[in-house]
Amino acid sequence: MATVSSPGDEENDLDSTMAGDVSLVAVDKKHRTPWLAQVRGPGAPREFELGPGETIVGRSNQATLHIDSALLSRRHLAIRTDGPEQRLYDLDSANGVYVNGVKAHSAVLHDGDTVQIGDVVLVFHEAYR
Repeated sequence: MATVSSPGDEENDLDSTMAGDVSLVAVDKKHRTPWLAQVRGPGAPREFELGPGETIVGRSNQATLHIDSALLSRRHLAIRTDGPEQRLYDLDSANGVYVNGVKAHSAVLHDGDTVQIGDVVLVFHEAYR
């Protein structure tokens, strides 16, 4: 059990003290390259490492990241490495690409960004250093 007190509030110890359970969660640092976690949609949950160059996401068997969903275009989006950045591009998909809930034709991805394509939700994660 953890106890947290507000500084300078010794008079009201009962009012300024909060008790609760604290648990620690281990962080898995196996990803040395940027990666996507598929959290919703066919095949979820699963993870995909993003290699150098370009990653194509779509329902085509030839897509780098194949996801079997009728709501995805064959070649739905591309993620390209541009120096230290990962840039996402909609490849003129039928249902569009949403980054953090906003429809986007292109975007620079940041750690924790969500990407929704059809019924699939992906979360982008930067590489662990």
